Amino acid sequence: MQRLKGGLPVPLLHEVKLNELDEARYLHFLDDLSKTNAILFATATDAGLNSPERLSRHQSILVSNIRESIPKMRFEGGKQSVALLANQIEMISPQLYAQLVCQVDLLHDVVNRSINYYAQRIPGTLSEFRWRIDQKNTSKTVYEDAFEKIAPALLQTRSFREPCIRVEGFDYRKFSKYEYADGDVPEYLEVEYGLQLELALNVQKLIRGNLRFEDSKCSLGIQVADLLASGLRRCLRGGFVHNDAISAALGRLTLQNQRGKLPVHLVNFAQEVGNVDQMASRVVKAISKRSRAMLAQRTA
Repeated sequence: MQRLKGGLPVPLLHEVKLNELDEARYLHFLDDLSKTNAILFATATDAGLNSPERLSRHQSILVSNIRESIPKMRFEGGKQSVALLANQIEMISPQLYAQLVCQVDLLHDVVNRSINYYAQRIPGTLSEFRWRIDQKNTSKTVYEDAFEKIAPALLQTRSFREPCIRVEGFDYRKFSKYEYADGDVPEYLEVEYGLQLELALNVQKLIRGNLRFEDSKCSLGIQVADLLASGLRRCLRGGFVHNDAISAALGRLTLQNQRGKLPVHLVNFAQEVGNVDQMASRVVKAISKRSRAMLAQRTA
């Protein structure tokens, strides 16, 4: 960040926005980041297609699915928790609902892919997950408060449906603090959901253990994330003069996904499969082509 700001007519602590940078300086910034062990994860949606009606319909379906599980809960406390979750999601505006779905998708992607990436390369990284989210106001907003309560519950459910892939030979020991120990997997998973798991993530601890909403002016990490998000958003719209070069530079920060999946998740709120904007499709494919390999190269 110091190199990025060097030569700019701004105070050292000033938060630099994308519109204050020329493309050459931004490219240098992306190249600097690509030489580190940092990874870029991103979830995108075409806001122009997300009409209030479409979002409300998607929201209603999710709420209905959650409420359908209430009778399956054996204990009254479980029933009340599920009902509360459904009510909280139902009260969010369609626009904030879209943000919630995308952020939960992003968190799930970060957890699933980063674990295997670092378990091969720097296992100690997995000893602590610190989540820092850009705070929009001086006090926590209604959405931020709801996100902190709702996101872990949605992630926990998704982790049962889409468990993280584990690879024999990778070092997951530092991650064990976020897993239920042998014999400690909550009984309600089997009693109320019919799941028999030997290993399960403690998502509440993983997400809420070290989560803070911070002012970006006080967080270099959030400033970096903001520049990456702004750059990716402009790139998907074809807004750079050298858009292909920016696409390639962003791609070198992303991580290869499973076969058939892209490094950048594209979220569609319609039941039917929608067409991806041609420019966005070109950028995402370019990013995918340049993404880092998941498997580390081994030397004999």
